[in-house]
Amino acid sequence: MHTFVTVAACLACLVAGNPWSVDLKRARQWTPRAEYRGYGTLASANARLNKHLAGKKGIMLKSCEEFSSQGVRAVLRDLLPRASVELKAIYATVDGRIAKYSTVAQMELHWAQNAPAHDLRVRDAHCHEAVMWFVHHLTSEEQEKVMRVTTLPMLPVVDHKVTALRGVDDHAGKFYDEKVTCQNCHIGGIVSLGLPEVKPTTAKQLARRCYTNYKDLFGIACQPCDGVAGPYSGDDDDKYFTATECHVVGTPEQIPEAERVHPKLPEQFTATVVGGSDRFGRTTNPIHDQLPGPIAKIYGQISGKWYMDAKADSDLWLLRHDTVYASVTEDGFPIPFIKPSVSEMHAQTAKQRSMNCTGQMVSLIHGMPSFVPGGCTCMPDPVGVPDTQSYGIAKGMANMQYMGRIKLPELEYLKVPIELDHWANWFFHIFMDTNKSMPHYAKAPSRLASAYAGTAVYADWIMEDPKIKDPEVWSRGIPTSPERVGPWAGKFCGDTKKSFICSNITATNFPPAPEAAGTPGQNPNCDADPLHSSQMHAEEKQMRSPFFPAAHSVMDAIAKATSQLQAKAQELIV
Repeated sequence: MHTFVTVAACLACLVAGNPWSVDLKRARQWTPRAEYRGYGTLASANARLNKHLAGKKGIMLKSCEEFSSQGVRAVLRDLLPRASVELKAIYATVDGRIAKYSTVAQMELHWAQNAPAHDLRVRDAHCHEAVMWFVHHLTSEEQEKVMRVTTLPMLPVVDHKVTALRGVDDHAGKFYDEKVTCQNCHIGGIVSLGLPEVKPTTAKQLARRCYTNYKDLFGIACQPCDGVAGPYSGDDDDKYFTATECHVVGTPEQIPEAERVHPKLPEQFTATVVGGSDRFGRTTNPIHDQLPGPIAKIYGQISGKWYMDAKADSDLWLLRHDTVYASVTEDGFPIPFIKPSVSEMHAQTAKQRSMNCTGQMVSLIHGMPSFVPGGCTCMPDPVGVPDTQSYGIAKGMANMQYMGRIKLPELEYLKVPIELDHWANWFFHIFMDTNKSMPHYAKAPSRLASAYAGTAVYADWIMEDPKIKDPEVWSRGIPTSPERVGPWAGKFCGDTKKSFICSNITATNFPPAPEAAGTPGQNPNCDADPLHSSQMHAEEKQMRSPFFPAAHSVMDAIAKATSQLQAKAQELIV
């Protein structure tokens, strides 16, 4: 997932029905539907959103580049008094749609102090804000009035975000960063699942799942111990979920900001996954799955290693999961004789990131002979290596909400008491150790949790380049002899999507050489056929999390093991 989720809403075309009910639904929709998201870059998100905006009947538009800063300011002066008080009240403080100004005078004072009108970044920032206000602050009725008298700007073409910190005097750059808000969520990463959420009605359901958008959806404000989750092997909360015992130490109001341990991940690390649970069909609501049939409801009890190398100044980011599945169940029912050991290695250059190529994901099933197909496969990564540090436009963990401080009398798998600061964003929860004597204090989490997208306990954090202790970490396991049979005979690693970047993976050419960022673009060299690439993205739209394997290799291993078991059974029958 190349980014963590920043909560925002979709730019949706108005549909028939009660206009006010549609407005409310749009305001309460925290995450954009897939058709309103770009693939990894601000440019792709803007292009997609502009297309939807232009499709609105009766709207008058000009490109942002045809406006001056003063021209867009005239639009903003017109839009601000038209904003709906009721709609603005819905948006939480961490929501990019929140209203920044109460009056035109306040807005103009902010411009005078922070927004030099001659700078094109200021104009482009104004265009972002004008589109966001029109879509998210105006009722449908008011939008119709505006469209009759005002020509609106479209979203700009150029992305002015930078990876380094802005200079002290770069007022225009800082102003621009403030205004690129909705687009943070319209860019790649974990896509909106488009699923109706279900209100938790029991204490056990709340223990497993409490999302930060529940307050707007159901009037439920998650408490410190809500959403902590625990080991699970099926969807049924009563049968297949064991809630981890949790006690509240302090609510957000009781723990001063200065005393909180904020969520953090190192740029480079090796960590032990002591234990955890994973669901292959990751979702926020198991009533509606995106993966087909029983595959979505396959669970595994996991352990292993997690490696990452994603420094700000690096032109190559790398991520690896080594995972052992101690047991596998299908919605609570054990699948016998299947205990896969798999690895997934993700690589993405700075050039690929800038040009919307997600890079390679190489999957390994350990224990299979290298000369048969399936032991090593490669495909374009579903989301790319995640930006956990907020280097780019994604906000990483910057917008996580503080849920409070908790104590677990017994931390799963390690079986020790622990005090944790609990943070959450949407479905994802991260837990930071408050014990200052721990080596990873304020540097890395002790625990992660989600209701249907994996939970894990981590230990033994080594915060340095993984290659120092494991020089072959980024290629270890890739076969050194080619496959002899099957569709990829002669290759060392199968190319499941027939992609340019996966056509010839070997232990000597993976990972790829670093490449500096280039001009922003769309899908260069990820696939020779852009149409195929967009279809591939559509196929891979299920929810991803960088903290857990993408599960492709596990599903392949299960399929192969099941086939072998069926063959053996047939032999016995005969």
